[in-house]
Amino acid sequence: EGEHLRTRDKSSWRPQSCRECTCHDKVVICAPVQCVNPKCDFQRGERLRIPADQCCPECVSSIEGSCNYQGITYHDSQWSPSPCTICECSASVASCGPHRCPALSCPDNHYPFTPAGECCPKCARNGGKQSCSWEGSEYRDGEEWRPSQCSRCVCHNGDARCSVVECQRVVCQHNENLVIQPGQCCPQCDSNPCLSAGKQYQHGEQWQKDACTTCVCQHGQSKCHTHTCRPVTCDMGETKVRRAGQCCDECAAARGSCLYQGIVRYHGDMWNASGCEFCMCSRGQVLCHKAECARLRCPQVNVLFFLILQWLLRRGRLVG
Repeated sequence: EGEHLRTRDKSSWRPQSCRECTCHDKVVICAPVQCVNPKCDFQRGERLRIPADQCCPECVSSIEGSCNYQGITYHDSQWSPSPCTICECSASVASCGPHRCPALSCPDNHYPFTPAGECCPKCARNGGKQSCSWEGSEYRDGEEWRPSQCSRCVCHNGDARCSVVECQRVVCQHNENLVIQPGQCCPQCDSNPCLSAGKQYQHGEQWQKDACTTCVCQHGQSKCHTHTCRPVTCDMGETKVRRAGQCCDECAAARGSCLYQGIVRYHGDMWNASGCEFCMCSRGQVLCHKAECARLRCPQVNVLFFLILQWLLRRGRLVG
């Protein structure tokens, strides 16, 4: 991450909404974003909601319009009850519809149809031509499918015609190896791995040497950064603690700690338990709440780009 991005020392950025990276003397160290407890008043009806393109939840009031769908209450949010359906709650009204599909224009002697297990239609030939049977699945005449990541088949009058991806010749540098990455068809040049304490790490991979030292593999060389702790002075009612796996001391509530899955949490702490569920330690009790997702509104140009990209990927015209 950040391999081709020039940044100043000590600068930080987020390549993903829930991951933050910092440059330390030409060494890029990345870590998950730590969310701060927004301290919602759940007894008064406040709830957690994750803003669009953000990582951490915020408090929103339940006074806003809510919707009841299949026994579940939603508030100004979006959800998918099935793979091909998307619903949203707006002004106390729940509305559902199919996922948007790219515009489909079939050539002459073709017609649109939706294959089993897919949401969007494809083009197939008209007429009574024979279909193709392939590994227990039936494909219509003119229909394309991918038996594997590196092959493509098309049904032609009852005959399944398949081809394999052709790869270009690749020449690697002296500090690189020719490898085929998982999910890829063709080999590519990859930097030599790093060895540390008997373990092998690939280029760009990050690991903890100890609680205060983080290392990253850069073109076969291990680059490490050791974090320096600042003095900590705690307020009344707080105590100095060092959390499991952390490098530095920090202040936490002196009373009301919780034990959750073998890890000590302190009063006021919030953590992501799983998926969209966040848990909080409150006076010795662990309270968990599921956060809703705010409605995502894409600019029209982004929607158009996504539809074009989806169309190219479906036809295999995008070379990665």
